[in-house]
Amino acid sequence: MKKITSIVVLHILLSTAGFGQLIIQGTVLNRATRQPVPYANIGIVHSNIGTLSNPDGSFLILVPEKFRADTLLFSALGFGRKAVPVRFFRPEKPVVIFLPERAIPLNTITVTVKKKRNQAFELGNRTFRGGVLENDTTYAGRSIALLIEPKEPHLKKGFTFPVYLEKANLRIFRNNLKSFRFRIRLNAVDRLTGQPGEDLIQQSIVVESAMKNGWLEFDLSALNYPVSGPFYVTFEQIVDLQDRTDIADGYRKYIQEHPEKLKIDTVEFEGKKEVRQMLRGGIDLPGTFIGIVDTPAAAERYTSYVRETSFGEWKKVRGIVSATVTVSTYLDANPKQAPEAPCQGNRPECLAEQLCRDFMDNTGTNGMQICVSVNNQIKWFAALGYADWENKSAVTDSTLFRINSVSKSMTSLALLQLVSERKLDLDAPVQNYVPSFPVKKYPITTRQVAGHLAGFRDYNETDLSDFIRTEHFENATAALRVFANDTLLFKPGTKFGYSTFGWNLLGAVIEGISGENYLDYMAKNLWKPLGLFHTCGDDIHKTRPNRSKFYDGTGEENELGDWSYKYAGGGLLSTANDLVKLGNTLLYGKEPFLTHKTVLFTSQVTADGKETGYGLGWYVGKDKNGHRVWHHAGDSFSSSSHLLVYPDDNLVIAFLANSQDGAAFDLQRIGELFYKK
Repeated sequence: MKKITSIVVLHILLSTAGFGQLIIQGTVLNRATRQPVPYANIGIVHSNIGTLSNPDGSFLILVPEKFRADTLLFSALGFGRKAVPVRFFRPEKPVVIFLPERAIPLNTITVTVKKKRNQAFELGNRTFRGGVLENDTTYAGRSIALLIEPKEPHLKKGFTFPVYLEKANLRIFRNNLKSFRFRIRLNAVDRLTGQPGEDLIQQSIVVESAMKNGWLEFDLSALNYPVSGPFYVTFEQIVDLQDRTDIADGYRKYIQEHPEKLKIDTVEFEGKKEVRQMLRGGIDLPGTFIGIVDTPAAAERYTSYVRETSFGEWKKVRGIVSATVTVSTYLDANPKQAPEAPCQGNRPECLAEQLCRDFMDNTGTNGMQICVSVNNQIKWFAALGYADWENKSAVTDSTLFRINSVSKSMTSLALLQLVSERKLDLDAPVQNYVPSFPVKKYPITTRQVAGHLAGFRDYNETDLSDFIRTEHFENATAALRVFANDTLLFKPGTKFGYSTFGWNLLGAVIEGISGENYLDYMAKNLWKPLGLFHTCGDDIHKTRPNRSKFYDGTGEENELGDWSYKYAGGGLLSTANDLVKLGNTLLYGKEPFLTHKTVLFTSQVTADGKETGYGLGWYVGKDKNGHRVWHHAGDSFSSSSHLLVYPDDNLVIAFLANSQDGAAFDLQRIGELFYKK
């Protein structure tokens, strides 16, 4: 009989705190109950920057300087996600992150007759030839996954999906902590990569144990969850600050006492060479060693992936985790689907509504409006969620939302109107209309400003006060002092550089030509004539009963200052219905100034002849199916907006939400439902 030797491979990632790191700390709470959310996943996507919240919901995470432009994600099983830009956090101010509870998944199963178990099957890898300990002493959330598929030779021919989950087991090779914790997750197989994909269950099942070695069992029978095909069983190690400190101290002490056991090895796996710092031995180190086997036979039969943090990239590994899942079939079971969604069937309206509801459920978006028009007729409208979550005030068709940078598309019609009246020359220097604006090193035209070719800066992403301002401006011309004296970033016309501040200058151009306040001009000459009766400036000093509340990335209500400094470029309020009217005006309007509308949708070009994909206040291009589309989107830390016009399909779609989450909503998927591919 061949003797199997136990080799312990230790790989510890010591992330040292370097200069320039942002320390973010706070608490994760259930939005509905205000109770802590323990072990919430926190991190930056596709990075090893991540951690878990403590049992009391508190957390602390170090974010290196190079990730300042990224987004920190917060999620937990059974809750929607929150995405907060790193630049939103202030190191001296702890934050509270409110996670919304998800609705009950539609595939929840209830068994209406007594269950009778048929044969149980154990799937997975029971063998092990050693253990692996991999801990990051700065971050947390490491997971190891095993692909579960019925390849085992002992399975009978009668094995077929679906099957029901009974239990899972993870082999603990050696534990040197007083206690340890693992959370089990079940993940779908990603169709494109074959890696672990979305979570199949939303329950957080954590098992704590003080065992020294053996099989750690997870009881899954109460889930009554049917599995219809191969899936991953994933074990997420939960280590708190004390665990990480003990592991780091023990590691350093061991290296001091046994320097000869530290090896720098080059290993090859799937054609790629990796340099890894390893310890041969180290069985007495603090930590929990997971059983693995790394034989060629195991690698041929099984597949394992590892990620270092909650949102890190999955990496296929040679060491196959020793873990199993027990499943069973039921005889005479009569599973019944949970209650159906509000809108059923394959009609575009039903599919679109489900997309919206799923998005709200996954992201925790409080409220949204969406409107679809085909051939100048409203085909579908939905007002979902809450305009005021605290008071449970529902979104209606007249709820006012911030439209952010879609304000540029609105302002573009005023420019078009002034051009048609021969009051505005797009290629004349802006000082012709705003004499007070400082002359720069190079002349700047209205056309360049409207196409983001003027060289003006945008918000300083490292300085939140550049976006959240408290000063109130009576008109667009007065607001120019926010950026008027700044140096140009490049010679006008040479490159595309998005700038909301530039569009504020266009508000002043409109004032200079008309002699009227920007908001007054827009109301009298555009909004009222076009029937946009729910569009106005977001003047926070005026009471507007239908105005939505707005919620920042943490889930808190947040006004984000006074928006009077940027009405023309990003400070208007409107509704999805009004935005659709705007789109239909461009498609069907008879107003004289619309004879010049092609200038809005003609891509500008840089000095070297490259198209920018942006006209005057509109992006222009094609969607993934080749359909022409004029569009704009906008978002702030507390709201988001989209407006799409498909000129060849006579289709207009508008979307508004009262949090930044909606920026990630793919409105083109709605378009696909309403036009012929």
